Parts: sequence; structure tokens; C-alpha cells
Amino acid sequence: MRKQVVQGFHDFKGKIYRIFGQNGEREQQKEISRTEAADLGNQDMHGTGQDAFDKLVERRVFERIVDEELRAGHSQGCLLVGNVDRFREVCEIYGQDTGNAVLRRVVEVLSYSFAESVCMSRQGRDTFAMWLPGVAVAHTTLLYRRAGEVNDVLLHPDGEFPPVTLSIGMAFGDSVEDCRELGKRAVKALNHVKESGRCGCEIYDGHGR
Repeated sequence: MRKQVVQGFHDFKGKIYRIFGQNGEREQQKEISRTEAADLGNQDMHGTGQDAFDKLVERRVFERIVDEELRAGHSQGCLLVGNVDRFREVCEIYGQDTGNAVLRRVVEVLSYSFAESVCMSRQGRDTFAMWLPGVAVAHTTLLYRRAGEVNDVLLHPDGEFPPVTLSIGMAFGDSVEDCRELGKRAVKALNHVKESGRCGCEIYDGHGR
């Protein structure tokens, strides 16, 4: 697990440098953004949703992993909580089987877009949490862009899925905190997205949302 966490952290740093460049070249950032969005939209993920969904860990296991990572001395990380907007309506219109397929697709897209995550858990019927180690406030712009790409893909599905969106809340943490506290902050940010119209992302700012 430690090797995977370290590798994930370095992979994430590498993406940061490739996207923003040492000199912050704006045109290079835009070009890479367009390329990654196209790759995510065109990625052939059929048949991988089952694997991604089956890799979800139980909530208690998720909390233990996050707490252990924080206590182990990793001074930073980000907890992401995503909720499928109007999922009940999706099931009422398209049926439960399609609703279940949508949930698998959501997990699949989240796993692909936030590949640095070391674990992911189902927090409720249509709510999922991810832990991103080594991610700090400096990565805020990238996180917002990734969340936007997730919603772009989910809003423009192929013929097999109805369009859906996610409301996403995130919170940064360090070694003096625990998973449950970070989860509360991320949910506060998520609720603010819901109140603001859904289909978006908010990062907890330390002032109540």
C-alpha cells in the first residue's frame, strides 16, 4: 500500500508539472486540457465498470485507510465526496436496472479521471467517496478541472446511458485530522453545490462551506 501511495503521489506531481509547466505556459495548459478531456470522452471503458465497482471498499475500511494514511505522516491529502444528482428521478424514468448501470458508469468515470485515488467507497445509494493522497491546496485548479471533465463525460453519454451529473464536494486534510472530520467538511461543500443548482464542484474553504 505504501508503494502505491508514493507512486500515486509522484504520478500526480508529474501531471501537475506537465499541465502547468515550470513557467506556467498558458497555451500549453489549454492544449493539455483539451487533450485530456478528449481522451476521457473517447476512452473505451465498456466492461471495466464491473471491475471499478467491485473494487469499492466498505465504508469502515475506507475510513481506516484514510486515518492510517494521515497518521503515517502524510501531511496532506484530499477527500472527495460525489453524489449523483436526481438519481431517484433517473430510476423512476429509466428503471432500476438502468439506474444501477449509471452508478457503475459514475464509478468508472471517477476512477479514470481521479486515477491517483488509493481507495473509493460507496457512502450511500448514490454517493461515493475517494481519497487522494498527497493532494494540497496548490492543486485546486486541477481538481476543479477534473471534476468538470467528469460531468462533461456523464452529460454526453453514448446510447447506453441517460445523461446524469454529479455534485462534488472536497476537503483538504493533514495529519491532525481524521476521515470523519474531512468527510463532514466535504459534505458541507457538496451541499453548497446542491443548493447552488447541482452539477458542480466546491472545495471546503474553512468558512462553513
